Amino acid sequence: MGQLKFNTSEEHHADMYKNDLPNPDTLSAELHCWRIKWKHRGKDIELPATIYEALHLPDIKYFPNVYALLKVLCILPVMKVENEKYEIGRKRLKAYLKNTVTEQRSSNLALLNINIDIKHDLDLMVDTYIKLYPENTAM
Repeated sequence: MGQLKFNTSEEHHADMYKNDLPNPDTLSAELHCWRIKWKHRGKDIELPATIYEALHLPDIKYFPNVYALLKVLCILPVMKVENEKYEIGRKRLKAYLKNTVTEQRSSNLALLNINIDIKHDLDLMVDTYIKLYPENTAM
């Protein structure tokens, strides 16, 4: 975005997240408007440096699909696929996203799913979660 090299072919990468979008049918038009917004911004308007900054722009409410995609990007673990080991993790992440309902997704659970071969002390993890988030565990 900082280099203003927008490419409409990148839009197909959002297909995996169509179920997360409020208006998937208008994604193409909205991305076009998003591109125009940044290409023709005033000289006094700076580009957001991070996704977090973009999520807090005053006019982000006019781009509901972009907002939803940025929220997804914020919670996705960042992985660099260089060899077969990382490819397996990427495939696990894609499977997790595909098989988990949007409302039940968790970046922490996604990381557990990706790193399934690492030994985890689940009892310690549950105890820590209960201490950190007691309001989520009351039934």
